[in-house]
Amino acid sequence: MTNKKDDLRRLGIYLLIVASSSAMLFACFKLINQSETAFAILSEVFCAAPALANLITRAVTKEGFRDMKLHLHLTGNLRYYLLAFWLPLVCTFMSYIPPIILGGHSDWLGGFTLKNIVAAILMLAAQGAVMSAGLVGEELGWRGYMNQKMEPLVGVVGTVLIGGAVWSLWHLPSDMSLYLAGEETLSEAFKTVGGRLLFLPGYAAFYMWLTKKTDSVWPAVLSHGISNASQTCIMELLRMGDIPENAEINSGILEFVPFIITGIVFLWLMLRDKKKTEQKN
Repeated sequence: MTNKKDDLRRLGIYLLIVASSSAMLFACFKLINQSETAFAILSEVFCAAPALANLITRAVTKEGFRDMKLHLHLTGNLRYYLLAFWLPLVCTFMSYIPPIILGGHSDWLGGFTLKNIVAAILMLAAQGAVMSAGLVGEELGWRGYMNQKMEPLVGVVGTVLIGGAVWSLWHLPSDMSLYLAGEETLSEAFKTVGGRLLFLPGYAAFYMWLTKKTDSVWPAVLSHGISNASQTCIMELLRMGDIPENAEINSGILEFVPFIITGIVFLWLMLRDKKKTEQKN
C-alpha cells in the first residue's frame, strides 16, 4: 500500500521520462528525415518509451516489478476480449459512415457487401494482431502504470481526462511532423493535435475500464491494435465501392462523436463500479 506522496513522486518520474521521449524525436527530426535506419530505430524506442518509463521508474524508486498486469486472465474474461476487438471497429465505422450518408454520398458505399466486409474484418484481425505486438510498449505504460499512480491522486474522471491528454500530447512529434517537414500549415497541424485530444480520452476510458475488469493490459493492447487498424479497414471497404479517387472524407465534429460517447459510457461504468465497491466496504 503506498501513500499519495509516493504515487506523486513515481508519477512525476514516469511522466518526465515519457516527455523526454517526445523531446528526443523533436531533437532528432532532421536525422530521422535523412536516414531510414535512424527513423526505424528511434520510432521503436519512442513506441516502447511508456513501457521503458514504467520499468525505469519501478527500478529507480525501488517499487519492484509486481502487479505489472501482464497475465492474460482469459478465464471468465473472454467477453472483454471480444468487446476489445469489436468496439474500435464500430466506433471507426460510426465516425465515417453516417457523415458520408448525411453528406449525400451513400453511393460511395457500394463496397459494403457481405463478402467484402468479411474480407475486411479478416484483414483487420491480421493487421490488429501485428500492431498489437508493438503496442505492448504503450499499454504497459499508460494502463499498466500511469493510470495506477494517477487514479489515487485525481480520481477516475481526472485519470481519464488528464491521462488522455498526456497520451494525446505524447503523439506531438508525429502530429507535427508534416508541419516540420513543410508539408502542411501550423493551423493544420494544430487541427490534428486538437482532434487527437478529442477522441483519445474516449479510448482512455475504455482501455482503463478493460484493464480494471480483467486486471490485465492485454485487452487494452488488443483493442489499441484494432483501433489503429480499423481506419485502414473502413477505407479499404470504401475503395471497393464507388468512392472517387479525389474525394475528401471530412466528417468534421461528427467524426469525434462516437469516441466522446464511448468515453462518457465507460467513465460512467467505472464510477458506478467504484460506488458499488465503496458501498460494500
